[in-house]
Formats: sequence, C-alpha cells, structure tokens
Amino acid sequence: MMPSEVFSCEYSFDELAISLCDRWETGLLLYGRAELTSAGDGYDGEFYVSAIKLDGGSRLVRPNTISSIGSFEAELFRRIAAVIENDRTSAGRHAAELFAIEYEQSKETDYDLFREIERETILGAGGVIILQHQIATD
Repeated sequence: MMPSEVFSCEYSFDELAISLCDRWETGLLLYGRAELTSAGDGYDGEFYVSAIKLDGGSRLVRPNTISSIGSFEAELFRRIAAVIENDRTSAGRHAAELFAIEYEQSKETDYDLFREIERETILGAGGVIILQHQIATD
C-alpha cells in the first residue's frame, strides 16, 4: 500500500467556546482559523487540528508532550482542538463537514485541466508544425 499524501484545509471559527471547570465557558469566546490535517493511512476522511492562528495574530502549534507540559499556549491549543475535533459540538460538526467536502474535492481528477495542459503543450514551441501535420493527414 502506498502512503497517501497529507491533505490539509483551513477552518475558520467565530465565538468558539471552550470547556473550563467542566462547563462550556461563554465568557471567553475565541476567533481564528485552524488547520485541519488528514489523519493518515487507515483513517480516510478523518482529521486532527495541526495548528491554530487566532485573529489577534497568535499562532499555536500542536504541542508535543515533552516541550510544552503545563504551558498556557499548549493548554489553550488542546482545549480549542478538543472542541473542533469533537463531532458532538457544533464547531466540530462544521469542521468535519468542511473537511469531508474539501478532502473529496482534492481527490477528484480534473480531466478538463489535463486536456487544457495537453493542448497548451501541443500549441507550444513547435506545436504549429504538429497541428499542420495532423490537418494534412486528416
């Protein structure tokens, strides 16, 4: 089995509430964009949040366990990602729907594009001679 290419797309979120003290905190609403990345082979159509950029400019990357134990940024990333990756939340359902659409579109082959490239190649340097030869033989 050949490994598939990594696919990612951007999901915008507005007024995202995160869970604090075992409840959804609506006093802290977040705005930004999350990069949704394909989970890999064997997880067709599934994603995880690989990076987050808040509208204020802060960029949060998926923390690894060694470098960011207990940092505020790592915990904020985990809490935002937990909402977006959870299909039981409104944001999670929207993210999953967007990812599924974008992922399927990325797998579709654009045959018109291939024909256009082929035609441009024929019409490129020396293509006129090829076309004249084709017309003469028809």
